[in-house]
Amino acid sequence: MSSAAISSSNAAREPGYPEKDCLSCRIVGASAFIGLGGYAIMQAKKQNAFARVRPAGGPMIAPKVTGILGTVFIGLGIGRLFMPPTRA
Repeated sequence: MSSAAISSSNAAREPGYPEKDCLSCRIVGASAFIGLGGYAIMQAKKQNAFARVRPAGGPMIAPKVTGILGTVFIGLGIGRLFMPPTRA
């Protein structure tokens, strides 16, 4: 392996590497998570995950899992936006 490949793989440990993410990086990452979560919740709603009475023969677990995953992704997006990054 060349020394250039080794030095680029350890970029986080170099002294010139920024401590925090830039604001635009955090916004793009958070919007990606929130968008994915919103899409998952819309799909769960389309599968009647939030209905009180399930239609006969409809799937039982998959829509609820999709809704839970959507909620988790939205939470990750909010966490990505507001929580400070940790140092490795």
